Amino acid sequence: MGAQRLLERISHWEEGRAYTASASVEMLVRSVLDHLQRLLNTKQGSVPIDEMFGVPDYTNLAGSLVPGMPQDIEVGLRQVIERFEPRLKSPKVRLLSDGAEPLSLRFELSGTIAVDDRDIPVHLATVVSANGQVSVFH
Repeated sequence: MGAQRLLERISHWEEGRAYTASASVEMLVRSVLDHLQRLLNTKQGSVPIDEMFGVPDYTNLAGSLVPGMPQDIEVGLRQVIERFEPRLKSPKVRLLSDGAEPLSLRFELSGTIAVDDRDIPVHLATVVSANGQVSVFH
């Protein structure tokens, strides 16, 4: 599978940067990270071409979780990532407890990315803030 998404390749072409078919690990990880950032910050139902693209609205969830809710969020995020970011293989999402910021949710996201003939493990931190903004860190 390509290291860059189609729009990234078009953007680089328009900027005059050469495209290489060989995938560098850094370029691939950056591309996946950027796409996850867009995916996880898109509310389901806001993309006309696919109503399921994005995540449910988590705005009111941080700081007021009921039992069972974190597991539902973990499963929901994993399913969205499996469907819309196929370059990240076997994604796992795990809620991290953080008493320092009660109005945000922190998740650990891990999986592997295939580069050439090897699988590169990837571990990312994901934070859902009180306003529903999702940040993804490498």
